Amino acid sequence: MLPMKLLVALFSLASAQISPIQLGTIDVPVPRVGDCQSGPATYVYRLSSKTPNDVFPKVCSDMGGATVHFNNPCEWAHGQAQMTVAHFTSMCRGATRVIHWHNGADEWGFVTKGRLQTFVASPDGLPWPSSDNIISDRGVWFFPSGWLHGLTCLTPEEEGGCEFWIFFASPQAAEPNGHNLPTTLAQSPDDFAAAALGSDIEHYKEARPSFAQTVQSVHYSFSNMTAPIVTSVHPIESCCAPIIETIAAPAAMEAVAVEKLLYPPVGEGCVIHTVRTSQFPFSRTMSQERVELKRGARRPIVWASADGLLAVVSGRIIIGLEGGVLGSEAHAAFTNETLSAGDVAYLPNGRAYWFREATGSAPAETITVFNVGEWKSFEMATAVRLMPQQAARSNLEVPSSQLRGIGSSTQLAAAIQAPSIVNSFILDNTLVVSVLAIAALAFIGSRVKRGRRREGSLLAEEGPILS
Repeated sequence: MLPMKLLVALFSLASAQISPIQLGTIDVPVPRVGDCQSGPATYVYRLSSKTPNDVFPKVCSDMGGATVHFNNPCEWAHGQAQMTVAHFTSMCRGATRVIHWHNGADEWGFVTKGRLQTFVASPDGLPWPSSDNIISDRGVWFFPSGWLHGLTCLTPEEEGGCEFWIFFASPQAAEPNGHNLPTTLAQSPDDFAAAALGSDIEHYKEARPSFAQTVQSVHYSFSNMTAPIVTSVHPIESCCAPIIETIAAPAAMEAVAVEKLLYPPVGEGCVIHTVRTSQFPFSRTMSQERVELKRGARRPIVWASADGLLAVVSGRIIIGLEGGVLGSEAHAAFTNETLSAGDVAYLPNGRAYWFREATGSAPAETITVFNVGEWKSFEMATAVRLMPQQAARSNLEVPSSQLRGIGSSTQLAAAIQAPSIVNSFILDNTLVVSVLAIAALAFIGSRVKRGRRREGSLLAEEGPILS
């Protein structure tokens, strides 16, 4: 019998075509209008040095309280950046991002450390009624705009708790784009809210005072916060029922199951891990490149067919960018910016960028999230070697005796052709892949029926929320 991981991989390979996954713009960004009228001409945001937007001292108090940093979209890229970000730190076992949805932003998440339970509900029961998953370090998730979802940390304080990043494919700040469950219910008539929770009106009226203050939806405040976006599941010790994880087209996946390993052509000491729709079928409109840099190593010059938001996960980097969002600064140089862990940079669609490990004495790690599911990376070192040598030298105004090798590299050309061979095999063997995928789906279905359970859930069993 084929191994379980192989069966899941085969199913995922074909699921983008045969499964009823929410459609989206896979390879072309959709421009969206934000709230900013203007902003400075900078493309880095030192989030790590900013005062937290939210601190919840009663949640994970031994860690100083759960903390959230949001970037201000009006403080960079002339207020026209097409993506925003949030960084959650000091989360511990039971700390939960309040159940919510976004009215105009798809969401991508990345786990820096700890174990998270992710949960999301489908509006039409496809490709599943809900996806419940547990992911750990470097795991990722994707939630489409409008889909009700939430997150819970499963790692205790004494083990370091949880830290994670959330990226939004929207120029609008994460709030007010987020709509939280308590506020929506508090603003609704009692009978509507009770019906939504599956409760009778009497029990709902007894429970409502505990969250009635959220009707004002104030959480960017340390003095009069009425609607916190992080709460703690209680009691922590007795609430951990097992769950049946979703394994067919899941909304969250571990890194080992989804990342593709790449090595840039001239980036010694640089390792790239990509996650695209072809590897993560449920994610239709967002994707990720994770880069690991050894001491002093560089991520070579590249530009992408999408907007990107880079976050420094660990270490320090020096980053450069050619051109901003405005036509008047299309060729301006934004270079030699040093970023530390917790800082971010915005990379406009089609603008060349590069970065290197800054200290020469320690490694660094970054993630760049794109606002399409299948972005194209245009590697300068790959493309320029395929140009005619005489044309390249002419452009640079150098004699033929200099810059030898421009535009010709047999080994590089062979490397470029290798992926196309794989793609050709897949395209020419669609029937084989589909048959294997159906077999995999049947096997997965049998596993689901038996109930593949994992401990650690902080959610109660299905049923009325209030009774």
